[in-house]
Amino acid sequence: MAGECGVRRWQYQVALGLIAPWLLWDAWRRYRHAPPGHRRLLEQFGRLRDGLPRGGLWLHAVSLGEVRAAAMLVSALQARWPNLPIVISTTTETGAEAARALGLPHFYAPFDLAFAQRRVLAHLRPRLMVVMETELWPNLVREAGRAGVPLVIANARLSDRSYDRYARWGGGLLREVLSGVELICAQSAADRDRFLKLGAPHAEDCGNLKFDLPVSEEAVPVPAEHCLTWLAASTHPGEEAQVLAAHEHVRAHYPDARLILVPRHPERAGEVSRLVDRSGLSVGTWAPDQPPGDRPAVEVVDRAGLLAGLFPEVPVVFMGGSLVPVGGHNPIEPAAVGRAVLHGTAVQNFRQVFAVLGERDACCEVADSEALATAVIECFARPERWAATGARARAVIAEHRGAAERLVERLASWLD
Repeated sequence: MAGECGVRRWQYQVALGLIAPWLLWDAWRRYRHAPPGHRRLLEQFGRLRDGLPRGGLWLHAVSLGEVRAAAMLVSALQARWPNLPIVISTTTETGAEAARALGLPHFYAPFDLAFAQRRVLAHLRPRLMVVMETELWPNLVREAGRAGVPLVIANARLSDRSYDRYARWGGGLLREVLSGVELICAQSAADRDRFLKLGAPHAEDCGNLKFDLPVSEEAVPVPAEHCLTWLAASTHPGEEAQVLAAHEHVRAHYPDARLILVPRHPERAGEVSRLVDRSGLSVGTWAPDQPPGDRPAVEVVDRAGLLAGLFPEVPVVFMGGSLVPVGGHNPIEPAAVGRAVLHGTAVQNFRQVFAVLGERDACCEVADSEALATAVIECFARPERWAATGARARAVIAEHRGAAERLVERLASWLD
């Protein structure tokens, strides 16, 4: 249970008031830099465009990963209720691009200012709001309750760090927020138990929506020209240097080995390229149509949304955020196409997923750059063995599908 010394509502409202000028500036900056027609001025203050569907479901997914998980839910919702209007909101630009790709009406989510949330709820008049993962915004929850709009948290998770922070600082405000949520559908039993300990009155283990990715019938074969290519996905500062050190060791054994390096935040691509250049390795920006013979030792990806297409192109994937204290990133997408992942020890953000894979010998943990290099070399030396590991990973994902259908059943009481 959250301690009594935690944050109170009046403190939260004062903090929002203090940062309101910055929020106004941020909204103006985002509007100025957005492609024409993508943003409406003051949209994040509740000024929505006309034409958004009303009386349906408001789905909020903060960024790219949440939108991809939401896509599984959207398909299940549309299959069950084909005439249900669905509108989706996001916070980030990468999330917005993915949302538009789903073909759903989209807007940028309002800041958690009470008047902004009221305006959006009054404009949309939704029958139900579904928030992906763990977006616990006090004013949103309160205003939804006042408007008579039930709010459900889907695919909810709490890392150890988030749980400790909420338990220490949440206080009465957190309990008020949790009591205003109709249902928390958690990714795992461990996540459900954390929410219950924090005071959530209604939390269930519905499974992880990200397991509901389409799973290939068999592992996608690696193109011959990429048999000595490995991918470092979603890397962070302090991690790229370790990956590059590993790649130098790999090239000592396989001089033609190449690395595709994908920083978690594409705006860091220039910084990462300079780091590669200082290491003495040849570097270039990844391009899909570049002839194999012209590719440098390291290619840096400078755009978001490309990882899913890169996983089937390489035999070996290292999942970043795990050699630095970030907590790791989602290994389900590569596993779904038959690519097991190498990962560091810091995987608490996806502990349940890595645990399930690890139980079936369907991933490989490395402690540092030296161990990473050894693992990549072993994968290149014994491709059949690593392909078998990938096949086990694909089977694990297939066995854990079904969260979307379970969640739809939970939502039926509000949508039928």
